[in-house]
Amino acid sequence: MTTAKHHSKEERDTATISVLMFAVFATAVSNSIIFAALGDLQDKYGFGDAGLGLIAGIGFFVGLITQVFVAPFADSRQPKNLMVLGLVFACCGSVFFAFGNTLWQFIIARAIVGISFGCTQPAARAVAAHLDKNRAAERLGRLAGMETAGIVGGPFLGGILLDPLGLRSTFLVFAGIALFAALILSVKHLPQLEHSSESKKLSLTLFRFPGVRIAALTTMSLFLPIGVYDALWDRYLTDRGATNFIVGLSFLLYGLPFVLLSRYGGRLADKWGALRVALYAIFIVAPITGSYGLFTTPVAIIIVSMVEGIFQAISVPASQATMAAVAPPGRAAAAQGLSGASNLVAASLMAFTSPLIYGRYGPATTFIVAACFMLMLSITAQLMARKHHLL
Repeated sequence: MTTAKHHSKEERDTATISVLMFAVFATAVSNSIIFAALGDLQDKYGFGDAGLGLIAGIGFFVGLITQVFVAPFADSRQPKNLMVLGLVFACCGSVFFAFGNTLWQFIIARAIVGISFGCTQPAARAVAAHLDKNRAAERLGRLAGMETAGIVGGPFLGGILLDPLGLRSTFLVFAGIALFAALILSVKHLPQLEHSSESKKLSLTLFRFPGVRIAALTTMSLFLPIGVYDALWDRYLTDRGATNFIVGLSFLLYGLPFVLLSRYGGRLADKWGALRVALYAIFIVAPITGSYGLFTTPVAIIIVSMVEGIFQAISVPASQATMAAVAPPGRAAAAQGLSGASNLVAASLMAFTSPLIYGRYGPATTFIVAACFMLMLSITAQLMARKHHLL
């Protein structure tokens, strides 16, 4: 009887994870399609280069705000409701893109899509970690893999569809993906998260807990170089002689090891301890990041990025599981939202500053500086963890 109950729970959990994975993928792909369509929008509707930054940047800003102020509602209400709402926002934003024809309409559309990320992703992570605390990192790794697949797959799929279908139909296809995911999720039973009197408080109040501060520093360290890649990857590979096709392919090849291995990376974290695995993995990822500027051919740079993707597949699920483990009762979604917001802050700061360093001192210095900041954050987190006996 016990074995039958175990198998029944395992089947329910597997079905739940599958639905969460599709919701996470649909949200990520809806957010990333814009990076393939920005040039086409500019060519067709004739807005200036500053408009590109406004459209791209507003999504990150709104996502940050939503993860801090909206994600905690998943703790005090049905997390499914917030996730479905997020997918509806993704659908509506894509429709708004399809029928927009001015810069301000595109900025509003991007903001609407950006809300979806803060609604869906933290709630999905909180539910996945809640299913089985002993396998939290493995489940979070599977979600992270699908999120990455959506982030790199959006521009790839968009690039395939834009020429034959055009802008309007392409955005409507992505609206359909988000709507389909919302419908599937709406009829699926998801467990409620643990609720407490603290659940309605702002995410920022979690910083009073040492474990949350340590987890935030750890995940910030891992996501800090993402800001460099967002701002400079295209520029750097182009300077090294890469074509647009090679640049696009590099994103896919970087994400491929992560998508394939993040589940197994999560298993390592479950076995050896999430915080320990995350912090030690950073000491491998940081030197890899620092080495990018030393290579002179696109092929060599892409190979190094794939090696980095392997170790990111270990470190990212571990960092998310660390945040899940240190979250106080009733604050699971708020903690994951705070983690996502911390990542965006770190990435944004590097996105703003790294082009200045690149222009003045070159790629070698830029990537080494990023690696040094990663190590500083990681070492600080490790010292704090030892002080509070978390390692």
